[in-house]
Amino acid sequence: MFNYFQNLMLAYYAPKKTQEGVAEWLELRSPWAAKDYMTGMRNYTGSKVLQIIGKIREIDAKSKGLDNPNTPPEELMKELIFFILH
Repeated sequence: MFNYFQNLMLAYYAPKKTQEGVAEWLELRSPWAAKDYMTGMRNYTGSKVLQIIGKIREIDAKSKGLDNPNTPPEELMKELIFFILH
């Protein structure tokens, strides 16, 4: 999931915002592979993608016990999914 949002952030910097341009920029095998990134670019702004990446890092740290002594993993996953969808 983290790699998807990293690549989505990179897709915003593609010189051409077409499937072919994004595929070339991300060095994907075919323009068809860029279809998910084009959908992501329609659904998330660049700033929201950066916030999501930050949240993924935060949840990862919490899952390893940093600033989180007792929250179960399923609650952390619910928090992350809610954040991504809203």
